[in-house]
Amino acid sequence: MRSRYELRLSGSGGQGLILAGLILAEAAGIYDNRNVTQTQSYGPEARGGASKSE
Repeated sequence: MRSRYELRLSGSGGQGLILAGLILAEAAGIYDNRNVTQTQSYGPEARGGASKSE
C-alpha cells in the first residue's frame, strides 16, 4: 500500500500559491503516478487577501 500525503500551502493573495498547488498536484500525478485531488479557495480580493491551496 502506498503512503498518503497531504500538503497545504497558505499565504497572502498574489504570491502564486494556487499556481504552486496546481503545479505540485500535476507533478505528483504525472511523474509519481499518484491519484491527486487539488482544491483552492480565496476571498474576493485580487491581491493581498488570504488564499490557500490544498
